[in-house]
Amino acid sequence: MTKLLSSRTKKYMSIAKRISLNSLIRFRVGAVLVKRNNVLSVAYNIRKTHPKFGSGNYQTLHAEGHALCKALRTNKNINNATIYIYRNNGNLAKPCPCCQKLLDTFNIKAIYSDGTTDDF
Repeated sequence: MTKLLSSRTKKYMSIAKRISLNSLIRFRVGAVLVKRNNVLSVAYNIRKTHPKFGSGNYQTLHAEGHALCKALRTNKNINNATIYIYRNNGNLAKPCPCCQKLLDTFNIKAIYSDGTTDDF
């Protein structure tokens, strides 16, 4: 379902756009997790280190999962939050199947990705 962007949505998408520039990975993606007009966390996709050995690039942590982890680590209530996702090259930034399942698990009520929204 496609909707026109409100000024609030544009505000959070611009934050996601700015945060995506911090990523050093080929596909620069930024995410902003918001609830009741409060930003819970901002994140971008990063390379994680190996969980056991702690060195080298192990795998990519997507921006959506990174934003959820940051909010949960600080004990923020993310139930019914909204996430805004921006992919730096202008392509649509729909969550991958794993990230979509993660967002569903934590009951994220809406996903805005470069001007589109999926309401649950």
